[in-house]
Amino acid sequence: MSNGPTHTINRCNRRDFLTLSAAGGLAAALGGRGLVAYGAAPAREPAKARVGGASDKSRAVLVRRKATVSLVSFPTLPRNEPDRLNKTLENMSRHIAEAAALGSDLAAFPEIANTLGSAEPWQFEPLDGPTVSAISKAAKRHSIYVVCPMGTLEEGIHYNSSVLIGRDGRIVGVYHKNFPTHGELDIGIVPGAETPVFETDFGRVGLTICFDLNYWEVGSGLCANRAELVLWSSMWQGARMLSKWAIEFGFYMGAIWRGGSTFVDIAGREIISIKRDISDKSSSAPLVTATLDMDRRLLHHDGNVGRLKPLYEKYGSTAAYAEWLSHECLLIFGSQLSNISTDQLIEEFGLETMRDYLARVRRDRQLALKGLYRPKKQK
Repeated sequence: MSNGPTHTINRCNRRDFLTLSAAGGLAAALGGRGLVAYGAAPAREPAKARVGGASDKSRAVLVRRKATVSLVSFPTLPRNEPDRLNKTLENMSRHIAEAAALGSDLAAFPEIANTLGSAEPWQFEPLDGPTVSAISKAAKRHSIYVVCPMGTLEEGIHYNSSVLIGRDGRIVGVYHKNFPTHGELDIGIVPGAETPVFETDFGRVGLTICFDLNYWEVGSGLCANRAELVLWSSMWQGARMLSKWAIEFGFYMGAIWRGGSTFVDIAGREIISIKRDISDKSSSAPLVTATLDMDRRLLHHDGNVGRLKPLYEKYGSTAAYAEWLSHECLLIFGSQLSNISTDQLIEEFGLETMRDYLARVRRDRQLALKGLYRPKKQK
């Protein structure tokens, strides 16, 4: 018997998986990646939805969460423009209004958006200064979340920060760049030491900035705090690094830099990417907007594919979205029931997210290194 790798998973291989699928036509529409639904019965929704889920049992789960997000890479004013800050804030407020007119739930800007392109880009304000005050008014006026990256001054300490402002104009939270460059350190910017994730009315949002993308610790921290969407404000575009983070950590990424914007899905696939000529001074807002299903989860295919059959048998063939990327060993999964969430289905049928799977392997590896791991009996 061969000791090599096998692609049979829980006694269900890819041929069986696609044969049993009742949604092959939709799979073709999505690029032939194997969208799956076992059986042929219509979805049967449970009479009463449960609260909680495998990913975060401490909070109520919002069911069928969609978020429309606008990434705003806007043309900057001339370096020595008179009254430059106020004019920039007026432009940012106008772009926030344009995002809201598109139905966006959140608008996000590039790194140090309020002073970007200035002759003196490193300027620092308290959180009750002119920038946050102006952006908070725009957020409240249009009932939209805003990510405003800027230099902040807190208790005499300089940070490179991203400020998340809520629909009511209040500050939801602040992230301080964990890994400033040496150029930033040399002018006195202090690194942040936390990777907070903030609750919004559509899901859990993490923030990160530019050079942070090179450091596993930052993405891992956002993952551990159960981020579903991470907004990365930057001076560069990130490119393949965005996909790496999305796959390993299981969240959507929105990247906003001075030359364009990109959305990447939870499987690391580019949804849309638009580059902009940074010398373009047109008055139109270069918004890149996408609607994201915040209830989607990324799973490894090990131990998960075979557990889908009982789910579809119980709730019907349209109960859940399941897209198998077999060449990458990934499974994109999401509830399609109106009153039961993805996390609830994961808990009920013993599925496991990619982030939880990798954490479990790391834990068991440490046990094995200490001689403490107890092998489970193979079925």
